[in-house]
Amino acid sequence: MILQIVVWLSSILCSAQVFSRPVTCQLQRSRVEKSRGLLHTMGGHFPAECCLGDVVAIAAPTAAFRSNGTKRNAGVERAVYHTLTSIDFLFGNDTVPVSWDGRTVEDFQNIVYRQIDESKCVSSRPDFKDRRRLLGLYFDRLASVLQEKEFSACAWEVVRRELLQTLKFILNNTLGHLFWARRRRNFH
Repeated sequence: MILQIVVWLSSILCSAQVFSRPVTCQLQRSRVEKSRGLLHTMGGHFPAECCLGDVVAIAAPTAAFRSNGTKRNAGVERAVYHTLTSIDFLFGNDTVPVSWDGRTVEDFQNIVYRQIDESKCVSSRPDFKDRRRLLGLYFDRLASVLQEKEFSACAWEVVRRELLQTLKFILNNTLGHLFWARRRRNFH
C-alpha cells in the first residue's frame, strides 16, 4: 500500500513538472548542427564521375538571413524555419542516391522534421515577405536541378553541397539573432 502511494505521488510530481515547464518556441542550434553533420557524412566527397556539366553553382540566399538589428529577429528565425521546411520537402520524395548511407539519410530527415514540428510557431512570426521570396527562388532552383538531371546521384550531390553551405552560413552568421546556444562554433 505504501509503495502504491509513493508511486502515485511520484507520478503526480512528474506530471506537475512536465506540465509546469514553459513551452518555448525556438529553433535549436544543436539540431541544426546535427542536421548539417549528418548531411555532410551521408554522401562523402563529390563523385569524380560527375562531369563538369553536373557542377552547378547556385547563390545561397544569404540576404534572407540578415538581421534587422534587433536582439530577437523574427525574420531570421522564419528564414531558418523556411529553410528547414524546404529541405524537408526536397528530401521528401525518397529519390536520394543509393550510394548514400540510408540510416544517416533517415536520421537527417527525422531531425529536420522534429525541428520543424517543435518550432511551428516560428512560422507565424512577422517580417518575412522578401526573405520568403529569396528562399523560394533558391529552393526552386535546387528542385529544378534535381528534376532536370532526373534525380541523379550527381544532381543530389550538387543539392547536398549547396545545403551544406547554406546551413554553414546559418550556423556561423545567425548566432546573435536567435535564442539558441550562446557559444559560437565555426563550421568549415
